[in-house]
Amino acid sequence: MPETKLTAIVPNQKGLHARAAAQIVSLSSEFRCEIIIAHGDKQASSLSLIKLLTLDAPQGSELTVISEGADSKQAVHSIIQLILKGFGE
Repeated sequence: MPETKLTAIVPNQKGLHARAAAQIVSLSSEFRCEIIIAHGDKQASSLSLIKLLTLDAPQGSELTVISEGADSKQAVHSIIQLILKGFGE
């Protein structure tokens, strides 16, 4: 299966902090595909809160969501929407 890949700019003031990362983990657990979040040269599994925090992604950062698997398109689009909405902040 081909991978799905989209990019979004982090709009919220606090960037990718613990609560925002926890939302990504929670949303990602609903899908059956592998999802990777990338920032610069760093990558993290979307299911690992600690790894997501190591991406060090403040406001204005470009995050790329990469997924491969059965529901990868839906997963990537859902996570991109979460990012674009500023994690509800």
